[in-house]
Amino acid sequence: MLAPRTRIAVVSPSGVFTPARLEAGMDLLREWGYKPELLPVSRAVVEGNSHRYLAGKDAARLHELQDAFSGDYGAVWMARGGYGLARLLPQLDFRRMAKVPFFGFSDGTVVLNALARRGFPAVHGPVLQTLADHLDDGSRRSLRIFLSGEKVALEGKFWVEGEAEGPVVGGNLCVLASLCGTEGQVNAYDALLLLEELNEAPYKVDRMLTQMFQAGVFEGVRGVLLGEFLNCGAPEGAGYGVEDVLRERLEPLGVPILAGLPVGHGAQNWPLKLGAARLWEGGVVEV
Repeated sequence: MLAPRTRIAVVSPSGVFTPARLEAGMDLLREWGYKPELLPVSRAVVEGNSHRYLAGKDAARLHELQDAFSGDYGAVWMARGGYGLARLLPQLDFRRMAKVPFFGFSDGTVVLNALARRGFPAVHGPVLQTLADHLDDGSRRSLRIFLSGEKVALEGKFWVEGEAEGPVVGGNLCVLASLCGTEGQVNAYDALLLLEELNEAPYKVDRMLTQMFQAGVFEGVRGVLLGEFLNCGAPEGAGYGVEDVLRERLEPLGVPILAGLPVGHGAQNWPLKLGAARLWEGGVVEV
């Protein structure tokens, strides 16, 4: 995937990162033989300059992200997620962007899917802020293997057994629901739809799934891939959990559902390239 000494543009198109945590993540990439470089908005955040809950104003974040794909860098990596990419998506000029790998998740869901459907190598995986102090050793090991060019199989547990093949699309459930009715709405027809979430009550998960169903996102889907739904529990004594809600809404689709994948906001967040993949024998792998 990335040759040794590849220059990696570190971008902040979303929220404000913690400088010390980002630097630790960049140090780890350097140990692995790569050359991460802060771009202007990211440097400004290190210097204590940001804009409310955003790393910078829209114009600056857009310019940074566009420049990151100029061809001067061999990859582009998000510093952190949060919020902000939906504000930039309509203004991105994909025709001027070099097709280099992009790494991110959470709010990165916005641009990951937009890039993947245009043939860019888009990798759903950890942001740099979490690389050194949040991920477990297995996730870091899988990422390093993936960066070396080897395929990584992600294992889970079938709720509905079966085999399916198609492009992986999706990512964070909240972000996907927010994109319904916009140019960024994900099309899961003939695809494997990936979902993960953080800090949302089961009824909110239900509401977001309902929005996606009614917007047509699930039409023609070939399989569903479920990562972690972290801190998405029901109130104590409720008698149900988020798994009950997910099963109730998704199992009637009649397609394979692979749950428990090491993907999401927790310590396990393995890399998964959006695009052609195969779901089989309790795992999913790029093909």
